[in-house]
Amino acid sequence: MVGARRWLRTSALSVSRCSHPSQSHTLAFTTASGPRRSPSSTTSSTSASSASSSSSSSSSGSSQWKPPPPPPSGSTAASRKQSRKEWLLVGVAGSAAAVGSWYYWSNIRPRHQANKAAAAALAANSAPFSITAESRTSFSIPTRQAQAGGPTNKVVSTLTNAEVDRRLTENQRSTRVDRPQGACLVARYDTNSVASNDPIEDKRAEVIVERDRGVADPRPSSASSSPATTTTTTNTPNTASGSLNGDLCFFAVMDGHAGFHTSTLLSQKLIAFVALELDKVFREAGEYAEIAKAKSAMPSKLWRALVGGSSRTPSASGITSGLDGDPEIVKRAIAKAFRGLDKEIVNTPVELLKEYELSLASTSSSSVQPDGGAGSTRSLSSLAHTIFPSSTNATFTATQKSAYESILPALSGSCALLTYIDSARHDIYVACTGDSRAVAGYWDEDTGKWEVEALSVDQTGRNPDEVRRMRAEHPANESENVIQRGRVLGGLEPTRAFGDARYKWDRELQGRLYDAFLPGGRSSTRGPPRGLETPPYVTATPAVEWRRVGETSSSPNRELRFIIMATDGLWDMMSNEEAVSLVAGHLAGIKGTIRSSELQRHTFQPIDKQHSLPSNAGAAATSSVAAGANAVQAVAGQAVVQTPVRAASSEEQRELAVSKQHPLSKGPEPLRTFQFQDDNLSTHLIRNALGGANQQRVAGLLAIPAPESRRYRDDITVNVILFNSPTSTPARPPTDPEQHAQEPVKAKL
Repeated sequence: MVGARRWLRTSALSVSRCSHPSQSHTLAFTTASGPRRSPSSTTSSTSASSASSSSSSSSSGSSQWKPPPPPPSGSTAASRKQSRKEWLLVGVAGSAAAVGSWYYWSNIRPRHQANKAAAAALAANSAPFSITAESRTSFSIPTRQAQAGGPTNKVVSTLTNAEVDRRLTENQRSTRVDRPQGACLVARYDTNSVASNDPIEDKRAEVIVERDRGVADPRPSSASSSPATTTTTTNTPNTASGSLNGDLCFFAVMDGHAGFHTSTLLSQKLIAFVALELDKVFREAGEYAEIAKAKSAMPSKLWRALVGGSSRTPSASGITSGLDGDPEIVKRAIAKAFRGLDKEIVNTPVELLKEYELSLASTSSSSVQPDGGAGSTRSLSSLAHTIFPSSTNATFTATQKSAYESILPALSGSCALLTYIDSARHDIYVACTGDSRAVAGYWDEDTGKWEVEALSVDQTGRNPDEVRRMRAEHPANESENVIQRGRVLGGLEPTRAFGDARYKWDRELQGRLYDAFLPGGRSSTRGPPRGLETPPYVTATPAVEWRRVGETSSSPNRELRFIIMATDGLWDMMSNEEAVSLVAGHLAGIKGTIRSSELQRHTFQPIDKQHSLPSNAGAAATSSVAAGANAVQAVAGQAVVQTPVRAASSEEQRELAVSKQHPLSKGPEPLRTFQFQDDNLSTHLIRNALGGANQQRVAGLLAIPAPESRRYRDDITVNVILFNSPTSTPARPPTDPEQHAQEPVKAKL
């Protein structure tokens, strides 16, 4: 392109050197009539010709210049054809050069200038790493949707420490369950949510209700071997001798995707659906009446063979009565409630579509004119007195709006994690649909250490069990397509979810629904996934786990002290062991900074019972752990001496600073340092998931706005449930009226 421009300038220059303007055209053709040359050779030839002419003119004195003789007549047509081709090439080259210049100056150069300015701003505002610095630090990130001609990077300024604290605590809540001792297993629960999406797609819900009918004591004194049973049963308010009236506790976290509509609906309805189904189990009503009759008439071994369960379940050992004491029945009821709610979400738009199409067919047939007029047209605008009465000019009516709103929770999706606690029977159920996770922290009095147990399994395309299940549910010819790159049909990561009707409706149904209910029809939303052949591919049926508080097969002194429920935004940044050690350390009263390896060593590998983190999750810490010093904490009326927990030294912090050249750098795992400063346990977990003592990382991650933030962190929602220690009073959160609230428990199931 540059060569073509130089050639064009040279040719023009050679023409301008002609002494007679009227002969310029002839000279141009004369120059081009010879064999093809490079631009340089053309220039040389032209220059030589000019020089020769000048020399001839000077030598002849008064002689007059004469044009060269015309070419032979036989070559004139060929010369002109060759000349036209060359001028065409010159024109194309010139046009390409013009377009290239325009593109450079209007697109490439502004982008270079913007990136240069971003780098200059970053260099001007950069500051050395400091975990106490209040000054802002700038860094650059790639934009998620770079506009044509716009900058590809965005400069972000980190938040100050005060802004970080404000962002982390604005949604936190700590609730004390102020109930008579023994009435409720839950002492306190701490919740918090930090958004990445705008608006946030995570939701949560908590409900505690008082049981309105007593149940037979599931733990007679003859069968009780632990002090936990004796203390709880003797102090529980009873309506009759030998009966219990414990509270029923429900905790749920929802992780939405492709919008917040499904998770919002679940936060309003999921617990209610589960409670309604459990109420039928308690009353042995409906289908559960027949189940109760069958159970009473069968030997326990035959019942286990038909229903499921092990010899350790209460229904098998015969120490309890009532279906609500049978874990297998309760698990099935919870799963049925999950499926029922998802069926309502997915089928409501389908039922509305049936009504619409029936009304449409009825109106069309009654409106047919004798001459076959326009009244027979099957269109939404032809309905004047049906469920969509005023749809002309694409104006949505109230009925259409409700139909549109009903389809939104079906088009988006959500995972759900539910924990149900029966205080009277000491039963805990965890139901998981999707990839949110519940992790339990156990204190083992015999070994003097904490233990970790995952109460749910992530249900994604990376889970081999889920892959096998899904392949077994579809034809063999779809075996390789059901899960692609760890995702359902290559698109959706969770294999179980509410909503996500794109993976549950067939192609033809999706098109009809979109045309009927969405403004803009099927072109206004994503179409069916590629490879959709035999839906549904996604289910809302949960995996339900059951645990008995204070009773295990291996160690009777292994006691459940807390449960961490969180969406995958937390678990993407933190392991189960790290989360449990952080809660255990918080309950031990640790303050300041501590290395991750040091904290986990003291949590899970104590030297002996006298040198471990305290085992009482229910009582508040009475003193803090100072670096290099012992701390004494009251645990169930006894003094437990703690091993000094060494905080990160200044040298280690400097070593950590060297590895943190960018605010988003995670740094080496051995140098990871946690920060203990928040009273709320959920806030404590979220802060340390984002970076902990590396305050620049926390400030940087929180500063990135949506939608760019989604590349670095997800929405995070956490609920930490603390259980009453059988030998202590319920835990009480710090009394801050602005951050903590007390919820009265008055409702009855």
